[in-house]
Amino acid sequence: MKYLITGGCGFIGSNLAAEVLKRGEELFVLDNLFRYGSGSNLEWLRTKGDFTYYPYDTRNTNDVETVIKEVQPDYIFHLAGQVAMTTSISNPRLDYETNALGTFNLLDAVRKYSPDSVILY
Repeated sequence: MKYLITGGCGFIGSNLAAEVLKRGEELFVLDNLFRYGSGSNLEWLRTKGDFTYYPYDTRNTNDVETVIKEVQPDYIFHLAGQVAMTTSISNPRLDYETNALGTFNLLDAVRKYSPDSVILY
């Protein structure tokens, strides 16, 4: 099975990704490393097994569509998002674009290019 994890370098995403690798599944991680600590999580995850990493942002429609077309994942765990309340207050546009537009881009790409994918959000 092919698993795509958006936000796969965050705390939850990286631990989920490690479990997917432990089970011997094919893993694809999409994460723009925006959050502090994400780069360290990516390096840690690389010690757990082989996977394909996409340094993309879900706000970019073309990048999301490229990944969905290439991977055709069986399962998608959509964990990418802007989670800091302080950022939500100081920059609500970034919060909206990351969470709403990023999710829309993923759902639309799956609708167009991989409608059999199961999305867990």
